[in-house]
Amino acid sequence: MVQKALPPLRALIAFEATVRHSSFKLAAEELHVTPGAVAQQVQKLEEWLGFRLFNRQVRQLQITDRGLGYYSQIAPSLEQIGRVSESYRCSSSDSVHLYVSQTLAAKWLSPRLADFIRRYPDFEVHVSASNVPVDFRREQTDLALRHLAQPDPSLICEQVNEDRCGVFCTPDYQQRMDLNEPEQLARTTLIVASLYPYWNAWLSEFTAIDSDSRADITRLNFDQALLAIDAARRGQGVVLSNALLVEEELESGELVEPFRLRLDVAKGYYLVHPANQPLSDAAMALKSWLLDQFAGR
Repeated sequence: MVQKALPPLRALIAFEATVRHSSFKLAAEELHVTPGAVAQQVQKLEEWLGFRLFNRQVRQLQITDRGLGYYSQIAPSLEQIGRVSESYRCSSSDSVHLYVSQTLAAKWLSPRLADFIRRYPDFEVHVSASNVPVDFRREQTDLALRHLAQPDPSLICEQVNEDRCGVFCTPDYQQRMDLNEPEQLARTTLIVASLYPYWNAWLSEFTAIDSDSRADITRLNFDQALLAIDAARRGQGVVLSNALLVEEELESGELVEPFRLRLDVAKGYYLVHPANQPLSDAAMALKSWLLDQFAGR
């Protein structure tokens, strides 16, 4: 049998990482080796190929034209190998990795997870809470709950919540500010979360408050919905939010909705996962459980 003429695989991996980072040092950090080891592997690949892949200058690494052409041919194959290998590795795993925004993790998911663990004690759940969109190609993630304007065509997307914004405050704040009509919001403090910056749209839709008067209303701004909701819970004003994120506070009576008026937002919450990556038994169980939880709201 004729042996296949394959280049040194470790050298290919080192080369691919070096191209992406344009640096031996950064490639070494990703691969958990020394920069010298990466440079050696790239040199091995150059010797095997018979041409230079990089022009090495002082504090600068520039890929050659032939090196770039070679990279464009091998990079898709390496990515496919990684994707397929990861999918087969995960399909036999009893663990599942879920990626979710910080506010949704704290306000909606966390109170419910005990139910999943009780039902599936043999499965190990890993939750990553971040407001940065997940990259399924680079991160170990099976499922994600994402806030999207429209489905991502590169993923399997199932909408679990249609985003609509309502006004919420404490019962004491409603009584103190005598909030019976939407126009009375003009004398309140509007709590603004970067996730829901729609106060002007809500006021335009449901009140006759003109733009100049709206601009004069006191506002308290937060870069996280979690902090905005907490400020409302402490009686610091009225917050605009999806009811999904204040369910606990509404059930406990800490927050109320003085006006049953909700603004349709051109976004929704979606449960997503890669179309070309089979789900493990644990991921399938978590997906089914999440869909049931949203359906039962």
